Amino acid sequence: MRWAEDELEKIERMRGRPADAWPTATALPESLDHLAELLTELGWDDLASLARREELSVYQELDAGRPGVFSGKIAHVLAALRGNLVDVERYEEALDVVDEQLRLSGRGGSARVPAGEAQNWRTVLLARLGRHDEALESAAAAVDAIRGRHERHGDASVDVELSHALAVYADRLDVVGRVAEAAEVTIEVAAYWREQSDSTVKFLATVDRLSERLVRSGRSEEAGVYVTEAMRKVRRRKSHHESAGTWHRFGVRLLSLDLPKDALAAAEKAVKLYRDLAQWTQEGHRRMEAADDWDDDHRYAEWYLLERRREEEESSRANVRRAEQNLRDGLLTLSACLRRLGRVDEATAADAEAAALSPRTARPSGQVPPEQAPDE
Repeated sequence: MRWAEDELEKIERMRGRPADAWPTATALPESLDHLAELLTELGWDDLASLARREELSVYQELDAGRPGVFSGKIAHVLAALRGNLVDVERYEEALDVVDEQLRLSGRGGSARVPAGEAQNWRTVLLARLGRHDEALESAAAAVDAIRGRHERHGDASVDVELSHALAVYADRLDVVGRVAEAAEVTIEVAAYWREQSDSTVKFLATVDRLSERLVRSGRSEEAGVYVTEAMRKVRRRKSHHESAGTWHRFGVRLLSLDLPKDALAAAEKAVKLYRDLAQWTQEGHRRMEAADDWDDDHRYAEWYLLERRREEEESSRANVRRAEQNLRDGLLTLSACLRRLGRVDEATAADAEAAALSPRTARPSGQVPPEQAPDE
């Protein structure tokens, strides 16, 4: 707050004075930039956006006298202003800013750098405004622009930038009901991530999305092939806990496609990852409960530290419940796979572990023990 007040005093002294009376040639917009950063840190994005608009106006005046010299600064301010407006959900205004970014990027020079990011934000904002057809057009334009650059350089390969743009395009196709086309685009994305040995999580997540779209497109057999091939592709790679949910969905999907053996392999992988995550979360919660230094920070009042401690405990308990619920769901899917294969005893054991794991989730709807009612 003190720093923000200091910057505001500097700004007020410079306002209305010619640029040659400022301490430096760009002192006023730089102070406005610093003030906007401080206001953003304080959570006052509305006020920060006002500072950004003034900063933008000053740089535009300076640029009028020296065309192109301040285009990079203007691009920076526009990107920051967009961020403030998005944070306060003023999407129409943010969209106007993004359109200005795109117009500026067409002039070349240092302002060209954020063009791809601006186009992506244009798609995001149109989607948030419910203008889904326009969002689809924007996503297609982003793909075309990247492919155009590749063609000019004689390179037709898919890179990281293009794969992300294609994924967004596929999502927009899906939203407007063009699921079959979304699946075709996702095939191209999956093919790229398949060859990146350090992107296993991304590859599996893309195949998950692809298989779901193929099923909805009436191409269930292809969906099963893509999933089982993906499983074979990564079987020797390191397992990532972030992929636990993906492996679980693979198991559910393969079981629905009448591929119980492959479904079992996926379900077993999911349960292993879920179990590791649940154990890690439970141990973290126990360490937090055992810690006795939560009230040692003398900068804060005791009531505040106590309230913060309660919030941390509840957040930690919620994480434990979530991890146990995920493990329980994974065990139930594992049980279904085992039963389909006639391994009834193992299925019963998985059911028993699931039932014992999380009493809250296992209770019939509406049945809450009296001692837990206040927490609930």
